[in-house]
This record gives sequence, structure tokens and C-alpha cells, in this order.
Amino acid sequence: MVDHGRKYLDPALLSKLGNMELVARCAVEGFYTGLHPSPFHGFSVEYSDHRAYEPGDELRFLDWKLYGRTDKLYIKQFQQETNVPVYLLLDCSNSMSFKGNGPVSKLEYGCYLASALAYLMLGQGDAVGLALLGDKVHARIPPRSRRTHLNTILTALQKHRAAGVTRLGDVLHTIAETTHRRGIVILISDLLDNEEELHTGLAHLKYLRHDVILFHTLDHQELYLDYDGLIEFLDLESTARIRTFTNSLRDSYRSNVKAFLETVEKESREIEIDYCLLDTSQPLDKAFLAYLARRKVLS
Repeated sequence: MVDHGRKYLDPALLSKLGNMELVARCAVEGFYTGLHPSPFHGFSVEYSDHRAYEPGDELRFLDWKLYGRTDKLYIKQFQQETNVPVYLLLDCSNSMSFKGNGPVSKLEYGCYLASALAYLMLGQGDAVGLALLGDKVHARIPPRSRRTHLNTILTALQKHRAAGVTRLGDVLHTIAETTHRRGIVILISDLLDNEEELHTGLAHLKYLRHDVILFHTLDHQELYLDYDGLIEFLDLESTARIRTFTNSLRDSYRSNVKAFLETVEKESREIEIDYCLLDTSQPLDKAFLAYLARRKVLS
């Protein structure tokens, strides 16, 4: 039996769509199509309040009974729609441009995820912002809750390209110091940076009582090194090169990657950060479930 929801979350399919709004809509609607057997079926169904309809809002949430009484359009809001600010932080350093044998680079995968999350959150009434990071904050869009704000976020994601080296530790301190309202911080990154500085930056966000979700985004080849024969590797940020036979180092490489992932997950758990490892060859549904799980805890 084909899981059509996962099909529409496949990065290979999303990469063919071309339009970021179409990518976001396809991913979110595909996710909900495949959600029925999951424990999140029925998520956000407890009615709470109304707000005035805005162009771009989901028509299925219109309260037609209220329209009949008032002749005005209102959207139903739900208990989970707390309008908390959500800060999407996307690593756009050069290492994120890596694409092994898969259909998309880590940055493309991160853009699809960020666009789909923005689409999902704005549909729930949250205020969503975006920051594109590398060795500094390259672009920043403050949180807004209007549905029309989606186009601003998607345009920034569509236009930006990977650039510069990774200095997430310093950049996260900058984000923490300039983000005044407590909310949900979602970092999408390969985390190929100084681990101690990165940990300190994330701890700074937690100290300010943000709820932090870490989407550790890696290419399938970075995880498993499935290449065969003599391969030349290029460091995308330092331009250093090395040639080696991958068969001779695959076991030790995988062991080191495993240790790295375990350390990141352990340190995240210690400071109460939700950690989710993402393989760019896999559908986006794992990330959506991690996000909704966090919202369910907060509600």
C-alpha cells in the first residue's frame, strides 16, 4: 500500500516543483494526508476563539454560523494557536551546499523544511520569523502572524544561496541578545562547527527560556560514506582537498560520526533541547512530527 502522504514529502518530488509556495503547500498537505494513523490525528481541534479573516487564510476554518449572524468573516482559532513567536534559523554556510548522490543539497532540504513549517505555523495563527545564518546573520525577517507574511519568508528562502564559513556559536549569541520575546526557536543546520561554541550558543537561548528544536540536517553520504573506490574530497569552507580510498576508512568514519551524533544528542538533552536528526534523502514528516510533539507539550 502506497503512503501518499510520505510521497508528497519526498525531497526528490519537492525539488521538481520549482515554486517555494507550491513546495510548502504540497509538503504540509502531504503530511496531513498521511497523518491519520498517527497519535497526532485530531491535533488542534479544540476550539478556543475567533479572529477576523485575512486573505490567504484556510477557508475550512471559516465559522459560517457566525457569518450568518454578523455578515462578517471570522476564522476559528484553537487551543494550540497561542500566537507564540516562532524563530526559524537556517544555516546557510557553504557546508550546507553539499549534495552527495541525493536529489537535493542540505540547504535545499533546509529551505523546503523552513518553508513548510512557516506555512504550517502561519496557518495555526503563530507569528513566524526567519534568520539566515553563517558567519553572521545574513538576513533577518521579524515574526509576523499575517498569512501574507508567508510570501516574504518564501522569497528570502528562494533567493538566498550558501555562502561563508560556519560560526553558529557567535551567531546564536547575537540571536539570543536581539530576540526579546520568548518563543520557539527552530535551528536547521548540519552543525559542522566548533561543538563547544555551538553548545554555549544554544544554552544561551535556553537560558532566556526559549523552547529550542534542533533539526540536525545531514546528507546520506555524510552519515554513511557509501562511496566506493578512490575519491577526492573538498572542504567546502576551507577548500582543503584529500584523496583516499573510502573502503579503507569507512568503518572508522562511521564510528566517528556515531560518536559525534551521540554527543550532540546527549548535550541537547542535558539543556532540554529537542533534537531530531534528518537525513536529506528521507521525507520531511519526521521533522513535522517533532515540531507538533513540541507544540503538544507546550499547549
